[in-house]
Amino acid sequence: MKTKELILETAKELISEVGYHKTTTASLAKRANISEGTIYRHFESKEDVLVHILKDLDARYARFVEGLLGQGPICLVDEMLRQHLAFVEENSLAIKIMLVTYKLIDSAREVMESVVARLSNFFSVCLAKENDNHRLQDISVQDAAHILLIFLFALTRAKLYWPDLGDLTEPAILFCRRGLLRE
Repeated sequence: MKTKELILETAKELISEVGYHKTTTASLAKRANISEGTIYRHFESKEDVLVHILKDLDARYARFVEGLLGQGPICLVDEMLRQHLAFVEENSLAIKIMLVTYKLIDSAREVMESVVARLSNFFSVCLAKENDNHRLQDISVQDAAHILLIFLFALTRAKLYWPDLGDLTEPAILFCRRGLLRE
């Protein structure tokens, strides 16, 4: 692993464990087993490390959404939710960092807004396809997209902060399918 990647991975772990404000470049260097000066050779500041983590998450999420939209003309609510929850699982540390820092730091807020906009647009596109196929209940596509967005954020928080609840993916999908789609 390259030094810059080591710093970013270690920062994700440390920030998700103790929080952004309690993470120092000294504690990050100690955890990564490097000198503090090495951090400053790769990053301008602790906030710059955070910005890199969040921009990487945003870029990965953009590629993820593009991949889902490129899968074909049908966009099933079931698969859409299943894939998003899998993305959350794979990117849990960075997502947790985004959720806890978005009100504290402008760059974190910008990434959060970008992710939310992509997610909302993605849901709107998928739900419009369901509506075109006469599968969507009598609810506007935009309202359904906003409800799914809120629901997904709640599931994301449950998955990240209350893992003892177990995997709620399939029950959540069933709940959404029954509420949004005509069977």
